[in-house]
Amino acid sequence: MSFSKKVPLLMFLTSALAIYSNTTRADHGSMGFGIGTASPIITQTGITLPTGMWASGLIAQFTDFDTPSPSALHDLSKDYGDVHSVKSQLTPSIFAAYGVTDNLSLGIRLPYVQRFDVGGVDHHGGHHDVSDQGNPGGFGGVSLFSQYRIFNSVDNLNHLSLVTALTTPGATHVRGAGERLETHSQPSGGSWNPAAGFSFTRAMGKVSFDSNILYTLATKGAQRTNLGDTFDYNVALSYAFVGTARNNLFVGSNNSTWTGILELNGHWQDRQKTAGLTDSNSGSNIIYLSPGIRYSGGKNWNTALSIGTPIVKNINGYQTPPDYRVTYRFVVAF
Repeated sequence: MSFSKKVPLLMFLTSALAIYSNTTRADHGSMGFGIGTASPIITQTGITLPTGMWASGLIAQFTDFDTPSPSALHDLSKDYGDVHSVKSQLTPSIFAAYGVTDNLSLGIRLPYVQRFDVGGVDHHGGHHDVSDQGNPGGFGGVSLFSQYRIFNSVDNLNHLSLVTALTTPGATHVRGAGERLETHSQPSGGSWNPAAGFSFTRAMGKVSFDSNILYTLATKGAQRTNLGDTFDYNVALSYAFVGTARNNLFVGSNNSTWTGILELNGHWQDRQKTAGLTDSNSGSNIIYLSPGIRYSGGKNWNTALSIGTPIVKNINGYQTPPDYRVTYRFVVAF
C-alpha cells in the first residue's frame, strides 16, 4: 500500500480512538474505545492502522447531569441512604496509536477527569447534612489497548477485529470538603481492569455501518472498592456528503470533506461493592442517541463533534441522571 493511499485510510481510522474510562454510576462519563475515522465518533470501527503509521490527538467529553437542589438531595437520602450528585464532568484525553502491521494496532490514552459541584449525603457519624465537595479533579488511569483484525473481505469493504485493553490505576487520593473522596468520585478506581471485545465495519458506497462491543472486568481497587464490570455496545451509520465511504478508505485525495454520523451508544454497569457490601445506589444501563458531524480539512487531520441525548436511563436506586453529553475530537495522522 503506497503512502498516498495510507494517509486517507489512516484518517478513516484515527478519529474514533475514543475514550475508554474507568467508569461507574450514572454520574461518570462513558465513551466507546478504539480506532476509526470516516465513520463513527464514539463507536469503534473494525479497521486497523496501516503498518508504520501513527495517529495522535485530543478527545474531550463534557457531560451535564440533572442535579437536584441540596434540599432535594437531603430528602432523597431519607429513601435511598447515602446519595451523591454532580453537576457536570469534563474529561479531556490525549492519545497515540501505532500500526504495528496492517492487521495490528497498539495505542495508549491518558485522561484527566474534572468534576464540578460534587455533593453528597452520607449516613454515618451521626451527620446527615449535605456536604459540598467542590470541584475535584485528577488524572485517570492510563489505558493501553490492542486491536487485531481477524477478517477482512477481498474487496476490503468488511472488517472484523478483536480488541483487548488494560486500564491501570490513576489518582485515588483526591480530597473534597477536607476529606478523601469515596472511590466512585475519584478520577480512578485504583484498579487494574482488563477488557475485551469485537468491532465490525461494513462500507456501502456513501454509507458506512460500524458496531462494537467491549466487556470490562473490574477488579478491587482503592478503599476496598470494586466499581463494577461494564459492557459497552455501539452501532453507527455514517454518510459521506461528497464521494463515497469506499473512496474515503482507499484513494489518495480527501474527497469527502463533511461526514454525518448517527450513533446509538449503550453503557451497562454492574453494581459497586465496597468491603464486600453492595451499594444499592449503583449499577445502570444508559443508551445515548448521538448525532454528529466530522470535518476533514486535509489528508492528515480531521475534527468531529457529537451531541448525545440519553433515550434509556435504567438506574438502580438514586444516581444523578445524565442530561446530555458533548464529545469533541481532533486527530492528526503521520
